[in-house]
Amino acid sequence: MERNLEYEENNIAYDCQYREEDGGGIKCKNFIICETVLPKWWFDCKAHYLCTNCDIMFGNKRGKGMLKVKDVFECPLCLEVKQCVSQPRCDHYVCVDCFKRCYYGDENREGEPKFPYPDIEDEYDDDQDNPKWETEYPLIEIYNEQHSIWDDEKMKKYENEEYLRMCPICRK
Repeated sequence: MERNLEYEENNIAYDCQYREEDGGGIKCKNFIICETVLPKWWFDCKAHYLCTNCDIMFGNKRGKGMLKVKDVFECPLCLEVKQCVSQPRCDHYVCVDCFKRCYYGDENREGEPKFPYPDIEDEYDDDQDNPKWETEYPLIEIYNEQHSIWDDEKMKKYENEEYLRMCPICRK
């Protein structure tokens, strides 16, 4: 694949990592699904405009890579007329919301344990190995255990739903 300067110019995006004041980054070709912003040097290393997640999930070994988009289309799952994307292994379309639900699972965080010290949560996330968490904040250990159990249950459910990551129409 050749570098596409027009794509790069027309698909500049910003997020917390690639800020506007720094010039931003480039949208993944499947940005509508993954919402990933790539660094400007991405093409030089990878020779394509797919983020790592899209490349793994929808790339050459598992599909066509870049998913096609139709702006006004009736989703065969929810029956709503809205923006739809093609399935990775066939040419059937489903809406973005149904696609995300099928391929990424239920993003609902129901039952997720709450961090016991909200005022220091960001600090904890940045430096989880600091020994002060064990001595000064005893509830963090309980939180970590509960969160691990919650996360394991979500992963088991996700693994058991592999059939959802197929086209609902042709099962490819």
